[in-house]
Amino acid sequence: MDCNLYPAGFNNICEIDLEQAVGIFKDQIAKIAGQSAPPSRIGVIPENHTENKFYLENLHQLRSIIEEAGFEVEIIRIDGIPEKLTLTTASEKSIVQHPARVENGKLRTPGGFTPDWLILNHDYSAGYPKMLDEISQPVLPSHRMGWHSRRKSTHFKFYNELATEFAALVGIDPWLISIESEAVGPVNFNDGLGVDRVAETAGRMLKSIEDQYQLHSIDRKPALFIKNDSGTYGMGIMVIHSVDELISMNRRTKNKMSMGKGKTQIEQVLVQEGIPTQMVTEGSTSEPVIYLMNGHLIGGFIRANKERDEMDNLNSQGMFFKKLCFKDLSDCIKTKEFDELPLLEAVYGVIGRLSALAAAREIRQTLAP
Repeated sequence: MDCNLYPAGFNNICEIDLEQAVGIFKDQIAKIAGQSAPPSRIGVIPENHTENKFYLENLHQLRSIIEEAGFEVEIIRIDGIPEKLTLTTASEKSIVQHPARVENGKLRTPGGFTPDWLILNHDYSAGYPKMLDEISQPVLPSHRMGWHSRRKSTHFKFYNELATEFAALVGIDPWLISIESEAVGPVNFNDGLGVDRVAETAGRMLKSIEDQYQLHSIDRKPALFIKNDSGTYGMGIMVIHSVDELISMNRRTKNKMSMGKGKTQIEQVLVQEGIPTQMVTEGSTSEPVIYLMNGHLIGGFIRANKERDEMDNLNSQGMFFKKLCFKDLSDCIKTKEFDELPLLEAVYGVIGRLSALAAAREIRQTLAP
């Protein structure tokens, strides 16, 4: 379970949900604008991928949603490349990325496009361009919320608080929708720094989860995810079932656990309860990915991996995606005990909204004057 403020899979959302996403986007832009005039021009700032055709497909779909909602939109780059780039997506569509510079306190393209608002689709793991601090246009979500400063441990602190409050309101055991996690740092797996503290935390959490399994009559061995506390992109993650797996890490695993996206050094990890997935898609272990706009559900997709089991990280080699309409979620559950859940999409929707609220508390804490 994770929460990404700058998601890059809009191309994987099913067509039925995308139709609703257009109206939701338009309504939420007006709500965010409040008493101010809503924007008419929107600029999208992307990741600096030029060869990842599936990411480019995501950009094409995001742009289409914004355009169909009635806004003028351009994809603009602020990475210093002075030329306009015409790139081809995975489905052979063309997208144009325009260079931009700061003029009179605003980002502006050489063609004269000056966006009223900017939508960020870049997590800036290694830090953001300082020009974003110099402009007057609103940037949504804020560039100050990238993985250069954001911590997963902070998100799950807020999430678990909200999950506990929600569980009390609806009368369920909060353990069912919360997730045990604890940050450990500083660490450097290559140098052995902090590994003893990670091992101590892991041992304590494995015992705690085992006790909960016994209490809830769950007959399985607990597992933990050890992952970069500052974002992953599928990097800097390992799954363990015992402390010995930490102590006996080989050089390859140590290297993997030492470097994150953009070759950033991993300095703190999150030790997190592993929750097995019950979903199976085309014979492969799978999990839902839920997309929201300003806290409103717009759709989702399934991430599946034929090479991983129910306790593995599915965001790894062998994964594939399947478009998912919310009404189809219950069809993916193959185990007998879940056959009678016609509103499974509502369950994932609630978790998604709780996570979005947790992200809002993160933003309020980080951006507070």
